[in-house]
Amino acid sequence: MRNENGFIFPTTMVIVLFCLLIVAHISTSLISEKHFYSETEQYYLLDNLMQLAVDQSLFEIKNRTAKLNEATVTNTINGSFTYVISEITSSVYEVQISCESPKNKQYTASFQYDLIKNEMIVWSEY
Repeated sequence: MRNENGFIFPTTMVIVLFCLLIVAHISTSLISEKHFYSETEQYYLLDNLMQLAVDQSLFEIKNRTAKLNEATVTNTINGSFTYVISEITSSVYEVQISCESPKNKQYTASFQYDLIKNEMIVWSEY
């Protein structure tokens, strides 16, 4: 027994290190996937808020009940949105919209609406 080389301990250490690397890789993948799902959820919430803001502002423009150059703030369960309607000409209105999710993600866009053509003529996101 005096001439033992100690083969088991280094082999065990290599196997443990290999297992730790696998666990680290799997945990990193799961964290990345969870972050992706959270960002995707926020994207769809903001997209929904933007659609609500556009619908509400178009409703006010078409009914001629829009408060010009005043910020209209609406709070929902999924966040809040603010829009400002301004008149460019007698038939063209510009709307600036800003949406914010509960996790403070923001989405901003603006569009111009022509009452004569009854369509959006310019849309820009930033």
